[in-house]
Amino acid sequence: MRLTVNGLLVNPVLGTARLEKSREDASAILTAILWTAPADTYFQKPSLAVGDVVRLTDDSGKERFLGSVHCLERSPEKVTLTAFDRGVYLARNELYGVFCGSGTDICRQAAAKLGIPVGSIDADITRRTIVTRAGESAFSVLRKAAGEGREISVEGEALTVRRCREETLTLAPERVLEVSAAVDIRKVIDRCVVVDRKGRPIATAENGGDIAAYGLFQTVLGKAGNANEQARAALTGRAMTAGVTLLGDLGFRVGSRVRGSLPQWGLEGIYTVTAVCHRWEAGLFTTELTLEVLE
Repeated sequence: MRLTVNGLLVNPVLGTARLEKSREDASAILTAILWTAPADTYFQKPSLAVGDVVRLTDDSGKERFLGSVHCLERSPEKVTLTAFDRGVYLARNELYGVFCGSGTDICRQAAAKLGIPVGSIDADITRRTIVTRAGESAFSVLRKAAGEGREISVEGEALTVRRCREETLTLAPERVLEVSAAVDIRKVIDRCVVVDRKGRPIATAENGGDIAAYGLFQTVLGKAGNANEQARAALTGRAMTAGVTLLGDLGFRVGSRVRGSLPQWGLEGIYTVTAVCHRWEAGLFTTELTLEVLE
């Protein structure tokens, strides 16, 4: 791993570093501690300021993070810097007005409002209207427009919306250090009824197996688009989640699909990575994954 600030390699004075992102975050966040020794004339003394460009590359030279410093905290022994990638502009800018069209159309409209270039956009094609509220971020608008199963990021300088990765990565047992797992039915919806403006049912979908197993958990929605598709899309099954710590691997990113075959830890099946945290500390590189699968 190579970490540079304004082109200067800071690995020689790097104490710890953490690169993290979750599905709920618009940007990746990099936090690093750099050791300082003001009285030592031979010790590297990088000149740091908010706004400095921060770049992290892996051992092959592939760029894994590109952003800028947003916060510097100094003490006699160290400087802690916090940097965000350009997805921060999606979270820190609020939009106003009405957005209409397909998910792709709305993503392009939102990017145009912010002056952000558009890269690959693979958003939901369903047409919709989004009326923004006071205090609503661009990321919130994009999340509504993109649809389920999509990840939103700014890669380089361009807005990118893509489906969760189709390829499935395998959790090699010999690289796994720790696992926790849970199963939860608190958000199960096993019947959905769509009603018209007068409250009359016009479409119903249900999961008979879940009703038999867990009982009835029903939601009622007002019609928005195709009523039958809307009812089916509202059904959700049990949530299976897991936390995994493994030997460091920058190949795992939010949206990756992961196959787990660790029944001794209660981890079996294909999960989606919803959050990831890469850590470099005391000479050890580890990756922490938050995994989820919705049935």
